Amino acid sequence: MDDGETFDYKSGQYFYWGFIYKKEGDQLHSISSKNLDKRGKLESDAVIEKIVIRGVRYYPTNIHIYLDDWNPETADYTHDRDAQTLIIRKPNALLTQEFRIDIHM
Repeated sequence: MDDGETFDYKSGQYFYWGFIYKKEGDQLHSISSKNLDKRGKLESDAVIEKIVIRGVRYYPTNIHIYLDDWNPETADYTHDRDAQTLIIRKPNALLTQEFRIDIHM
């Protein structure tokens, strides 16, 4: 992602991050962010407001998010069993910083 207006991406003013959803164990799934191109230097205050995960059949017992200080915080979430959808609301994770979310089933 870049500023969408200039050609500053040519001088490294962009970021390229990926998000990984992984089954860590029988009762633990995680979402983590990873910088996929360290040459990109653009800082952003863009915040993730909502994460929607489809195909989640079981209601989580709790969800923790680890931000820049890596101390767990309880995340606000809803689960729709019929639609098999889990929504994590306002994790307040920046797009350009590493974070991890643990989903305990």
